[in-house]
Amino acid sequence: MGAVRGELKNDMNKNKLPSTILILILTLFTVIFWVLFSIYRAITVKPVPTVPDQVSASLNPTLDQNSINKIESNIFFNDSQIPDNVLIAPTPGSQPTTAPSLPTPVATPTGSASSSANPNPSP
Repeated sequence: MGAVRGELKNDMNKNKLPSTILILILTLFTVIFWVLFSIYRAITVKPVPTVPDQVSASLNPTLDQNSINKIESNIFFNDSQIPDNVLIAPTPGSQPTTAPSLPTPVATPTGSASSSANPNPSP
């Protein structure tokens, strides 16, 4: 029995891969996955949008003072034109109040002499 175990042990040592072959196999798998992921990324990435020259043109950094003065002169409110906006924060535990309900207007049919307005046409 001991002789059989010794032979099996020697066979297992002989079948072991050298470390350089193992490194080459792992490198091959890495390169294959790298290429596959690069192809996948090239397919799934959205293309860069083209920007028109008019949009990408540089802006003039100087301000047009005449236009700014026109805007400032056109916007003027008197104190009477500005409403008083008062915001009141609700207190904890208070119930919101509802506005009183207004009567709902009722639509009334108007008399019409037109035959096209009659839902039951005459024979």
